[in-house]
Amino acid sequence: MTDFHYIFIESLRNTYEAGGVVMLPILLAGVIGFYFLFASWLRIGGDFFRQDIARVVKRMQKDLAGNGSVGENATACESSEQREKIALARLRKRSGFLSRELSYAFEIAQKDLQSFRDYMQVRLMKSVRYMEQGNHIVAVMASAAPLLGLLGTVTGMVSTFEVITLYGNQNPVLMADGISEALISTQSGLLIAFPLTLLKQRLDERIEILKQEMELGATVIDNYFVSKGETEKNSTSLQTEGRDLT
Repeated sequence: MTDFHYIFIESLRNTYEAGGVVMLPILLAGVIGFYFLFASWLRIGGDFFRQDIARVVKRMQKDLAGNGSVGENATACESSEQREKIALARLRKRSGFLSRELSYAFEIAQKDLQSFRDYMQVRLMKSVRYMEQGNHIVAVMASAAPLLGLLGTVTGMVSTFEVITLYGNQNPVLMADGISEALISTQSGLLIAFPLTLLKQRLDERIEILKQEMELGATVIDNYFVSKGETEKNSTSLQTEGRDLT
């Protein structure tokens, strides 16, 4: 251990001891809050930091549409199957929560559209709950940390007034200990609450974006397979009419 690490650890220990009895609950609030915050990050995965989430659904929509170009010698069924393979392969290739959920939904829609609709109604609710799991604890810890710091301020000032009552202004060292306890505990509570509050806000915004993109992606998939079914039905009816005429 270098001198820098030793000095840093000693300063942390001295700060913890100078903060008084409320430093332990403040520290626990920070540990619990950041634990659940990082757990939410891990559940969301890389989508927490990516800026191209909105492009996932747009890219899938373009793949399903074939970018408006279909081979001249390809039938409608062959071209639709090829576009579905491209869209599904692109979703599987991209890592992240949104792509994974849409790829699962796409596979179900390929088998049965009604099963896909039933699946998405339940899956959307479960996915939101999964992403939001433990977030309320982060909010509680972010609110509790500054309150614990305020409690430390009160206890520190009470200690200071007790010293003044016993010794008057003749012992500034003991007075400084009480004032130091008040300031350090307040500072520690704010240092924990501030990043927790900002990161929790970022997490909530990300979850809302993912929820909206999942709903949009489900709508795109549903519309595509409804349109595909109608096209196949019209094609079948035309073939039947052609046989009747012959």
